[in-house]
Amino acid sequence: MGDLVLINITGRDRKGLDAKFTAILAQYNVTILDIGQAVIHEHISLGILAEIPCSQDFSLIFKDILFEGHNLGLTIDIKPVDHENYEKWVLAQGKERRIITILGRTMTAHQISSVASVIAENDLNIDSITRLTGRRSFVNPDISPKASVQFSVSGTPVNIPQMRGKFMKISQQAGIDISFHVDNIYRKNRKLVVFDMDSTLIQAEVIVELAKLAGVGEEVDKITESAMRGEIDFKESFRKRVALLKGLQQEQIEKIT
Repeated sequence: MGDLVLINITGRDRKGLDAKFTAILAQYNVTILDIGQAVIHEHISLGILAEIPCSQDFSLIFKDILFEGHNLGLTIDIKPVDHENYEKWVLAQGKERRIITILGRTMTAHQISSVASVIAENDLNIDSITRLTGRRSFVNPDISPKASVQFSVSGTPVNIPQMRGKFMKISQQAGIDISFHVDNIYRKNRKLVVFDMDSTLIQAEVIVELAKLAGVGEEVDKITESAMRGEIDFKESFRKRVALLKGLQQEQIEKIT
């Protein structure tokens, strides 16, 4: 096995960067073990984990990559990777994976921080963050009136019911919808997306408004708070809240539609 190195390339994005640097590695028969790239506002961050053949002189590869980076005005960072640490990283790929998606009118640092904090509290690692919606225009804000971000996380949650409860609380307080599910082949085959409109597309919690009409607003609030604390499952809390609406007349329901 040859030497392992992690190459990080950052700077202003332009066409052909990947082709230029992988062409240099190809000259030395380098094996690419992993590669990842992200571009934000014309700024690229490219990472390559590579195995250098024992027959090749790494100093020559190092020189060629640095020279190309200098010519293009890019920052190059190359670090050796220990074989033992690499194997630990490989074994970690068998961990459970989940997708957490947030949707709202806008995306604020507070919203991202709140969701990321719950992820960290449950001993999960964020492997990638992807924007799913179009870029926001300040000149024409109606072009992309919604904002959605997806987190890909790995690991086993410490307490799933409590995690869901905290996400529900964040959703109501921050005015966003949060989707949380296992990342597997079945997720990718889904063609229908159903999400809660409350406090996202409409500025109200429908079940709360119905409870007020039925005269059980306080009781429903207590059940909701219990679910947010993770004391009861969301499905159970939903059944209990709906049960309290028994006797509500159709005419009353139409008042809030």
